[in-house]
Amino acid sequence: MHEKKYKVGELARRSGISIAALHYYEELGLLQPERHPDSGYRLYGPQDLVRLQEIAVLKAMGFKLSEIGGMPTETGQPRGEAWKSALLRQSEWIDTRMRELAAMHKLIESGLFSIEVNRKVVLEDMADFVRQLGDFDSSRRGEARTAFFTGDELLRLPQPVETGPAAEAWAALLRRLRESLHRPPDAPESLELARDLLDYAAEAFGGDGQLLERYWTFVRPGAGESARVYGLDAEISAYIEAVTDEYLRRKSDE
Repeated sequence: MHEKKYKVGELARRSGISIAALHYYEELGLLQPERHPDSGYRLYGPQDLVRLQEIAVLKAMGFKLSEIGGMPTETGQPRGEAWKSALLRQSEWIDTRMRELAAMHKLIESGLFSIEVNRKVVLEDMADFVRQLGDFDSSRRGEARTAFFTGDELLRLPQPVETGPAAEAWAALLRRLRESLHRPPDAPESLELARDLLDYAAEAFGGDGQLLERYWTFVRPGAGESARVYGLDAEISAYIEAVTDEYLRRKSDE
């Protein structure tokens, strides 16, 4: 049984791609239709439909036609295998682009969070975000977490957020922490801040104090280390421990 072939006009109607565009794709070498042995008409088969789908997906992703032309294609395969190979290639290209876009989105969110915390643009933060994206991307953070936490703990950990109500609440706490560093741990303002920090942590971790302690051990920077979570540098972390320890001590004495 012969596979159906489309003339250029039929393919244009079915695909929504103009005849001029189909001719241009052929001129660029993106399509290679057969020619009818008698009439010389262009005839498009399954392999051309596969290629058209690839072109449509890649154009939507922002690739130029000249770039698409340089991407390898599969030839001489059975129809099913040709479609499978094409779809797998498209999936891989989309996955790569999604990772790139996720990194860009993360950078934008980090910048917004920094402005929310500081109420201004801090160039050092922006430069640090760029460095972190290159040196300590999400996959490496994931590897570090996987090495430290059990599978069950990973499922119960709160997911990091830099936009939305939870992020705004955390940003407000960070601002208060920075403004309170000069205060002693037993100052009324420090004790109130400690209470709010513990309330925030209890909600974020669903009241699981053991998991909270494990997470704190994971994120608290050691001596001379940079912050592992934005805002939690060594000075802030030490102050958090001091004020919460004082608050809990007083609560136990009541």
